[in-house]
Amino acid sequence: MTSENDLSIKEKTKVICDFLKQAPPEEFNHVFEDLRILVNDNNLMRLEAAQVCAHHNRNNFTPVKIKEGNALVTRYNYIGGNRFFDPQLKLSFRFDHLSGRADKFLPHHDNPRGDAELWRATLNAALESYMESHFHSGCCRVFKKSLTSRPFFAVCIEGRQHPPSDSWNCLWKSEWTFAYTPPTTQIKGNMQLQLHYFKGMNLHLTAKEDIIESIALMNRTQFAYDFAKLIEAEENKFQIGLVENLQVLSDETWRTLRRQLPVTRSVINWDKLLTCQKTKVKPSGKQQIIKLADISYANEIWAK
Repeated sequence: MTSENDLSIKEKTKVICDFLKQAPPEEFNHVFEDLRILVNDNNLMRLEAAQVCAHHNRNNFTPVKIKEGNALVTRYNYIGGNRFFDPQLKLSFRFDHLSGRADKFLPHHDNPRGDAELWRATLNAALESYMESHFHSGCCRVFKKSLTSRPFFAVCIEGRQHPPSDSWNCLWKSEWTFAYTPPTTQIKGNMQLQLHYFKGMNLHLTAKEDIIESIALMNRTQFAYDFAKLIEAEENKFQIGLVENLQVLSDETWRTLRRQLPVTRSVINWDKLLTCQKTKVKPSGKQQIIKLADISYANEIWAK
């Protein structure tokens, strides 16, 4: 016997998908397990979660550790049947989106001697050097696709807090695309930060920015250098803007949202309280301390 308040299969499916699509980076499995207990229908959960999880992994440039090195799961290197290829490692693999495991590796070669592949490899090397200088951890890949009769390139960069700490996690990613159209090319970029802070509060923060620029496309070594410098300048600008906006939130917005506390005749040791609430982060360079709702935490997770 079912209650009038019980959800139909269609309604359950919508609720499941909506919650899973909102799962913060690195927390998809936690959200899945919580929903599985609430829904109490393992078959429905696995059926719906598999599709949403695949989209979640491709959209967030999920890194995959394999014995040959690191690879990424994106929509640019998907070749069907839950298989992906890596242009640097020259192999393809099957990826289980729910478990996060890769297996069934096969050699994969995509015209390795063509001019477009030389441009791709040169740019990938320049961006790997950029990642080593500015990210504490992360992975980048340059993918080569075909757009009409001209090569098309996509750059995927990711850096994340992995595994999540006991109070926060985050994902920094950027996506850049351009076509091989000498003597210049138009570069379209998108940068995004997703942050989830869950110690004493439940704060979700998402920030995005789009960029369109043009770069000369004559010499591949010079182009790779100019491209890396463009990304460095834009991501630095994006990060500085985030720091400034968070400071504004701390000084103005969050203070107006605080609830009224009861009046007591006891003295609160604020210095001791703030010290206990400090999230300790060890970046590779100088720290920037941001006060957010009277909780101090360290910025510059990856930047050196």
